[in-house]
Order: sequence, then C-alpha cells, then structure tokens
Amino acid sequence: MGVLLQLHNISKRYGIKYILEEASASFSEDQKIAFIGRNGAGKSTLCKIIIGQEKMDSGSVTRNSDLRLSYLEQHDPFQPYETVLEFLMRYTEKPEWECAELAAKFQLRNELLDTKIPTLPGGYQTRVKLTAMLLNDPNFLILDEPTSAIDAESESLIWDAVERLQQGRTIVVIAHQLSTIKRCNRVLVLKDGEIVEKSPNWEAVRTYI
Repeated sequence: MGVLLQLHNISKRYGIKYILEEASASFSEDQKIAFIGRNGAGKSTLCKIIIGQEKMDSGSVTRNSDLRLSYLEQHDPFQPYETVLEFLMRYTEKPEWECAELAAKFQLRNELLDTKIPTLPGGYQTRVKLTAMLLNDPNFLILDEPTSAIDAESESLIWDAVERLQQGRTIVVIAHQLSTIKRCNRVLVLKDGEIVEKSPNWEAVRTYI
C-alpha cells in the first residue's frame, strides 16, 4: 500500500502558544481516517498546512507525485443565486452531463439541479460540495466536519455515497460524532500539539471528542 502523504515534525504557534508541536503522521492509499481532538486543538490548522493555505513554523510535508488532494472546508464556495448545476460547472469546469451524472449519486437530480443553492437545506449543500470535490477525481480527500448540523438521514446518505465512491481513495474526516468515527478504520487524535493513533472504538476516543 503506497504512502500518499507524510507529515514530519510539524510545529505551529500563535504568539507563545503552540498549536502543533512536532506532529508527525503518515497516510497511505485506501484508508478512512477519523481525525479528532477537542475544539481548538489545531485540527483545521493542520489540514490547512497540508493543502498549503497555512504556513508551518517548522517541519515538512512530503507529497507523493501521484497525490491528488481535495479539501472540503466549512466555508461555502457558492456564489449568490447560483444553481446546483451552474456551481458544479463553474467550480470544476466539467461538462454538464458529467456534473449531472455524479450529482445523481448524491440524489441531486432533476429539479434539484436547477435549484438555487442558498435555498437548499444544509445537508443538500454538503452533497453539492462533495460532488464538486469528486468531479476533480482526487485520491486524497480531507473533509472538515461534513455532517455537522445536518439531520441523521442526510448524514447517512452522504456517508453511503462517499463509501460507494471511495474506490481506493484515502479520506480524512475531521469529526466529533461517534457515528462518523465508527465508519473509519483508523483514528488519529490531535492532543497537546502531537498526533496520536487510537483504536476506532468508543472507549479509546470518547475523551477526545
């Protein structure tokens, strides 16, 4: 199993407070990884360092030449009054048929494709963002709390669709819900600036979420 990305002794501080302190981890192909830690631990900061949105103070990130990285952040990249199909075509530069075909796997079809995104419930907006990510054919996905503040039905549908489409991809999920953690086969905890591996079960992770 090939290694797609490695973190080597990543450190980051704001003022005198260290958010990350020589944090290291390795990510291989075809894994579902829950990335957990208490609020403010630095999970989103580390993810932004991985994708190049944030600078580290020291350390390094090694990326496999085959790495195709995509990041689902909590920020919405939609434009006002943009429909689902208009957004997907603009954001990915893919043809209409390809956008519609993949969107259907998230139950975004027919009239929903012509619906203005701001009028959709949060779970549907998350489906739109995931569709946009997958249209770019990444093999390494980082999902920043993709199922927060949505109903259980939407959460289940999103995960079922992601798992069907995984096809060897590695998925890293910043998560607080036990239901999400249980879907993963690996758990990484960010604690006191370091990354620690835990078993994906309640007893191992309950104090970190």
